[in-house]
Amino acid sequence: MVLSRIFSIFLTFFVFFIDSSFSQEGAVDFTKENYKEKIIEVFNGFKETENTSRIESMLMFLKKHEGLKLHDTLNSRVLYLKGVYHILSLHRYKEADKILQESFVFAAKNQDKLLQGFIYNDRAILANYINDDNKKADDLYKKALACFEEIGNDYKLIETYYNLTVNSRELFKYHEAIGYANKCLELIGDNGELLIYYKRIYYLIADSYIQLNNYEKAEEYINILEEKLEKSNLKNKVRTYAWFYEASADLNVSKGEYQEAITNLKKSVLSWRELNSANVKSIDKSYKRELTLEKELRKEKDIIIKDQRKILLISFLAITLLFGLIFLLIFFFKKNKRKNNQITKLNQELNNLITELKDNNIVLQDKKIEIENLLKLNEQSLFSRVLKISTYNDTINKISVEIDNYMDSNPTASGYLMTVRKKLNTLVSEEELWGDFKIQFEKIRPEFFHKLKEVAPDLSVNDLKHCTYVVSNLKSKEVAQLINVSPRSVETTRYRIKKKIGLEKDDSLYDLLASL
Repeated sequence: MVLSRIFSIFLTFFVFFIDSSFSQEGAVDFTKENYKEKIIEVFNGFKETENTSRIESMLMFLKKHEGLKLHDTLNSRVLYLKGVYHILSLHRYKEADKILQESFVFAAKNQDKLLQGFIYNDRAILANYINDDNKKADDLYKKALACFEEIGNDYKLIETYYNLTVNSRELFKYHEAIGYANKCLELIGDNGELLIYYKRIYYLIADSYIQLNNYEKAEEYINILEEKLEKSNLKNKVRTYAWFYEASADLNVSKGEYQEAITNLKKSVLSWRELNSANVKSIDKSYKRELTLEKELRKEKDIIIKDQRKILLISFLAITLLFGLIFLLIFFFKKNKRKNNQITKLNQELNNLITELKDNNIVLQDKKIEIENLLKLNEQSLFSRVLKISTYNDTINKISVEIDNYMDSNPTASGYLMTVRKKLNTLVSEEELWGDFKIQFEKIRPEFFHKLKEVAPDLSVNDLKHCTYVVSNLKSKEVAQLINVSPRSVETTRYRIKKKIGLEKDDSLYDLLASL
């Protein structure tokens, strides 16, 4: 019992220790109470920042708590976030496409048009990544467009029109590209921030017109791009200037203005070089920063490795202790089983012995009854003998009295009658009869007369006889018949005996004599 309790406490501690040692890797801000709100928060945050760090925390939390139930709306968002995590962080594009299709099933079930549009957009990008399938991407972009138009989300419409512009150019559908680009610009309107984000749209329109040999329109949009550049407050205009000079060079070549084309192309190359130089510097800074971060990560990794080694060592010791406890429990279990078997065997033997004793007790009870019956029979036999002897004695006395009476009335009677009378008187004496009776009675009740004398030493021989009648449970009438007297005389004798012994009138003489 004690061992099993120790084992359960140890197992609880072991599970708690392992769980706490690995919980540090999970999501800190996700709990079983707030995970639903947090999932929605991560989804909304990703729409704005496209940062996958919190997605990773969310996925680790859900993996750790696989038993949590998610309704369809949450499930569609979780699958969507899992899909984009596979795209942006893991670069598993085919797996991401499958997950996004699963998400779409729930989004369609919930009629979530916004999420459906997201999924169509991301799957269109994946179509180009996986199979370079611009036609499939075009179809998916158009479906996304329909979803965003239905809910009136201008920001996602701008993004989708821009994506359609780029994709249409890849399909050499320059008219469609220009149409999508103009719709994109129409939705942007005077929003300067969005225009800065999609500033390349002018280059795409100009280049599309060049590809269609519409140099006038191309020049118009190149001028617009130049105008936007001059009015722009951008600190870094290098990339935009590179596009501008590149488009100008293409236009010059189309017109046959090769000298101007060379000039613009040089400017474009210089701009790209400047941009490349800035990028190199930025990369150098990033590289240095990454080196610093890598050193910090290595330190943290070393700490984690040490912690993991400690955890593994403690886990090994805990498992060893666990197995030791298991073997110990098995040993005590077998030992207790043997003891239980011995106890069971002893209980069985004891039950058999009790049964045997009960049977013997029944036999003894039967023998006791038999002995009591024999005692009663002996008492009856004894008193029958006493009765017969008393009867003989009474008869002899009567004959002796009659002989005396006859001799008194007839003096001439024969001397022979006197001799007969003497012989009759000597035939049975009272003392002999009493002595023989005592011997026979004490065979049934040993030391009865001795104990009775200790209680009442003044009792006469006749009193002692009556005590034997009482203890033998003979009624007054039965005694009267036995000794040939009246029942009243017997009652009187018994009353006298009670007084000699010191008993009250209501006390039981039989109870006293039976206890001797």
